[in-house]
Amino acid sequence: MEIAFWVGIYILWVFIFQNRTITITRTLGIQFCYLLFIILNYYITINYLIPRFLNKARYIYFALLFCLSTLIATFLRTIVSYYITIYLYHLAPPDIAQLYPVSLLNIFIWTSILVAGKMIIEKVKNQRYTEALDKERIKNELDFLKAQHNPHFLFNSLNTLYFQIDKTNTDARETLLKLSEMLRYQLYEGSVDKITIDKELSYLKSYIELQRLRLNKNYIVNFHAEESVNNFEIAPMLIIPLVENSFKHVSHFTDKPNEIKISLSYNNLEFICEISNTSEQNVQKNSGGIGLKNLERRLQLLYPERFELNVIEETGRFSVLLKINTGEN
Repeated sequence: MEIAFWVGIYILWVFIFQNRTITITRTLGIQFCYLLFIILNYYITINYLIPRFLNKARYIYFALLFCLSTLIATFLRTIVSYYITIYLYHLAPPDIAQLYPVSLLNIFIWTSILVAGKMIIEKVKNQRYTEALDKERIKNELDFLKAQHNPHFLFNSLNTLYFQIDKTNTDARETLLKLSEMLRYQLYEGSVDKITIDKELSYLKSYIELQRLRLNKNYIVNFHAEESVNNFEIAPMLIIPLVENSFKHVSHFTDKPNEIKISLSYNNLEFICEISNTSEQNVQKNSGGIGLKNLERRLQLLYPERFELNVIEETGRFSVLLKINTGEN
């Protein structure tokens, strides 16, 4: 896309600045010389000067370094143009005292216009993203408030049932207690923007334990979280849809083990979640499930351009890899 943009700019310049007193070949060379060093100055400004200085309100440093980069780009352009005129077009050497100021003016004006245009486009995109995020949050809050009555009723009912179960039936009481804790997490912890990973892991482990109760010995669930998975925050309820999907679509072989693997790690601000399960070839593919689509939508809103979600379907195995950069923008 960017290559097409620069090609379009180049063609436009050739069309606008074509001079009848010089050949089209020389016009192509002159404009290419300008394009080359304007691109250089543009990307230095966009990728280095703006993030390091302008965005951090270091305006004087930005202005000085922008002028310096423009002066250097102009100097390089002047040298290249000088030698091209002599050795490529076999013309008399141009007057550098006249060539440099003209080149400086052109490079400064065009770089400024292109950088300003890029900043305006980015601002509009960020504004639209912010508006979309606000609408999504409002919708989620309304949906949560609408659905809150029934979970509260269920939560209170579970507590009542817990005390009605005979104390000797420890397994049933423990199961109901886990379910009650999970519901409490969804009601009170799941509605915040971010939560410590320890709480999310506690909820995840409770869910896995409940699922294990309904599975027989032919199902193997391997859960591993590295020691590094601690002391950071993450948006709640991001891992559980992947785990739910894995339990939902795990194979049901009777002649060989059915396996679910869950692996979590954290390194250099990157949280990595790898989940896989054995699958049967004759069942419908589960990569397009609504749970995964909703998760991807949440990730786009919560971690724009800071996540990676890959679904891998192989013969006999379904895997999902989620990577999240937990650092701030």
